[in-house]
Formats: sequence, structure tokens, C-alpha cells
Amino acid sequence: MRKLTFLLLALPLAAHADVPPGYYDAAIGLKREALKTALHEIVGTADVLEYGSGAGATWSGFYQTDRYDGNRVRDRYSNETFRFASATSAASGMNIEHSFPKSWWGGGKTQAYKDLHHLMPCEANINSSKSNYPMGRVATVKVDNGCTRVGTGPGPNGRSVQLWEPADQWKGDFARVYMYMATAYQHYSWTGDAAGNTLESGAWPTLQQWATDLFLQWCEADPVDEIERERNEAVFAIQGNRNPFVDFPQLAHYVWGDSTAFAFRPGEAQPVTPTTPTTETVLVDETMTNGAGAFESVDANGAASAIWTHNANYDCMMANAYAHGKVADAWLVGPTVSLDGMAGATLTFDHAAGYHRSALLDGLFEVMVSADYDGDPAHATWHSMDFALPPAATSGTFTAFASAGEIDLSRFVGGPLTVAFRYRSTASACYAWEVRNVRLVATHIAQPVRNTFAAPVPLPTAVFTLGGSYVGTELPTRRGVYVVRRDGRAFRVVVR
Repeated sequence: MRKLTFLLLALPLAAHADVPPGYYDAAIGLKREALKTALHEIVGTADVLEYGSGAGATWSGFYQTDRYDGNRVRDRYSNETFRFASATSAASGMNIEHSFPKSWWGGGKTQAYKDLHHLMPCEANINSSKSNYPMGRVATVKVDNGCTRVGTGPGPNGRSVQLWEPADQWKGDFARVYMYMATAYQHYSWTGDAAGNTLESGAWPTLQQWATDLFLQWCEADPVDEIERERNEAVFAIQGNRNPFVDFPQLAHYVWGDSTAFAFRPGEAQPVTPTTPTTETVLVDETMTNGAGAFESVDANGAASAIWTHNANYDCMMANAYAHGKVADAWLVGPTVSLDGMAGATLTFDHAAGYHRSALLDGLFEVMVSADYDGDPAHATWHSMDFALPPAATSGTFTAFASAGEIDLSRFVGGPLTVAFRYRSTASACYAWEVRNVRLVATHIAQPVRNTFAAPVPLPTAVFTLGGSYVGTELPTRRGVYVVRRDGRAFRVVVR
């Protein structure tokens, strides 16, 4: 009897795009770098439009690819409403944005410069703000229009770099665009910040590891939807080439992810190693721009404190006891959150110090964590966390804001958690501490995959290969991994 392993994971079914017969034949049976090069040869030539407005130019293309209800322009960078004035002219207040910055290949007006797969209509102001920064997870926000965030965050080796971050609903779309560009133009030589932050020259992997890890996460969190499929079809009708990572949502795993050891065969079941993507939840996200937000300022005995106050000049919370008798034990306490069901958590924030010159700040500035805080710091059990202190200010004034690093809170998972910033000062050591952009992110526990059934599987609604091909209403006897859709749910099933 065949052995069936049910992987109880809700999965989106693969897209049923109108891929021309034989279009991807040259990629079938290949893996990793050979697969990527074959895809490059398939999609790397396009009949692109001229750049700009007018008949047969970019804006006439956008009229086909990004127009929806009421002649509106779909803007993936802002929540503002724009409309097409005509089928060939630019929408007022918008630019043509290279989501994959043109400076990364030197700005030459090559095919990539005009490729609609990564060109998008974009509100002009955010287009200017995001500049040619890499795409990533922004930790310290400088610009946020409610859709796109611009600031600094972790890049290669975790170091802080300038980044832009799309809204959650567009993260997968842009990740697949970047994968397409790194494949279609893998023969380009990358320049400037791109070479150091996102790309490396060469046919494979082309994308740096931190970038592929993040983009694969975003692809799982924001799977291909009808908007993305329709745009892929519209661009194909204009340029004659497709984004394969939209046609086959699992394809990226065969190029960069957990299935690189296996050959890509979209018409057959693939013996891929099943994985459960981890997801993250932001539990605390306080910029301190307009005040303490969910944080409160209390003294060590729980009484309200006047030590921590809002500094509007630097968009932060600041503790300074100099005008309050110099001696202080003041706490800036965050909301109590739950880490129940979480696999881990991290805390990040930016801070600065003042008036301390070369004095040591150890023991004066502390990041504290408690699992039993009840409103009075004196009654709780606190744990002091390691973090990067602000640098010395030799002039005696304030330092520039700097990241305190990533503080691992994984040992506190399973229960409640409260984070606090403890400021202490004495008559001989009274300095200032500024804190902003406090972010606490928790990682969910991956669901276990271990349910094995020897009995025949009840008749499913439909069975598909991982590539999206319809198999029938019964599981085949051939070994492999299939997607079974039944009662409105989808399951991945391993036939051994």
C-alpha cells in the first residue's frame, strides 16, 4: 500500500496562467544555476516600449497594465488616487518608477531601462524619497506615507543600510519583480550600492543571500494574486516575455530556496522537501515621533514620573534629571505583550546620549525585561539585557542617534513580556538619554509536519501538481508531492 503523508498546511494553489505551450520547455529538468540560466534565456529578450509618454511608450503600456475601476491608476507605492487623462499621457502627480533602480546597472537606457515588468507608476514624492535604495525591512523610519516606508534597516551581515519597504500587500509582488530582474538581466555588471547591498555580479545567485532569504519570506507571506497574474499577462501581450516567478510561485525555491537539489518539472509532482514558512508579528512599534505612545513614564515605585519627556525637536523620548534634583530612577515602560505560541522575539531601537563626555554609561542606562510586571517596577522581576550603548560625546553635547543592535528575547517566549528603559542618575553622574523607533517583533512557531496515514485518502475535490497542473479527482500512485483541494481548503500531500 502506498504511504501518504499529509502536511497540514493551508497552501495557495498555483496560478493557472495562460502560459503558451512549450514556453518554459527549455527549463524543465534543470536545477539551481542551470535552471536560472535557462530562464534567463527564455525571458531575457523583450520587445519593450519606448520610455516616456505618447503612443507606443511606457504610459501607454501602463494604461494596459495598471488601469482599473474608474480609469484609476494602480499605485503600489502610495494610497493616493490618480487617474489616466488619456491612453498615452502621464498621470498628473506620478512618475515612471524603476522599482529595480536604473543606477544599479549604471543608468544605461538598455532593455532593462524600459522593461514594464519592473516599471511602475508611482506618486512623485515617495518616488523621490525612496531614491535608489535597496528594498528591505525598514527598522528606523524616516518617511512613511502609509504605504511605503523609507529609512534604515538590516542589510548584508545585519549591518544598517538605507532601505525602502513596500506595504504588506505588495511585498510578494516586488520580491518576484526583483527575482525576475536578477534572472532576466543576470548578465549585467552591477554598480555602486547595488553591488554591496543586494546584488553580486554573475549568473547565479546574482541576489545576495540576505536578499533571497527576505524575498522568499515575502513571497510566502504575500502569494501571487489575480492582480499580479493579470499584470503579467498584460506585460506579456506587450513585450512577449513573462515573469516566471508569477507563473510558478514555487519556482523561486528551485533557484534559491529549499528545493535547489531537485529538478524543476512543472507538469509533474516534485519531490521537494516540505517546509513551513515562519511568520513574524510586530508587537510593539513606537517611533516616539509624537510622544510616548503605548509607553508610560514612572518612577521606581510606580508613581508617575516627570523625568521621561517628549523631545519634539528630535522626535524621541528623553530622560534628563538635571532639572529635577539630579538623582533619579525613572522608567519608560512599554505595553505588556504576549509571547504565547511564539518561537522567538527581538527588540530594536535607536538612541543617543548627552552631556556625558567620556563617562561610562553602564548601570545608568538599562534595557529591562519582565514577565510579571504589574504597574510597579519595584514589584516585578526584571532582567537587564545587553545592548550597544551610545558612543562617548567628547564635546559634552549629544551624540548622533545610533542603533542599539538586535536584542534577542527568545528565552522569554511562552508568556507575557514587558520591556522598559531604566534611566538612573546621581549628583555626580547626571546625563541625558534619548530613545526612539522602538520595535518588538515576534516569530511564530512553525507548525509541525508529522501526521502520517496508511489508509486511503477520501475522494478529494481536485488534485494538482505543485506546478499547478490538474491531475484529477484521485491521488495518483506515482511518488511525489501534490496539492489537494477539498472543502475550500488546500493541503500538500506526499505520496511515498
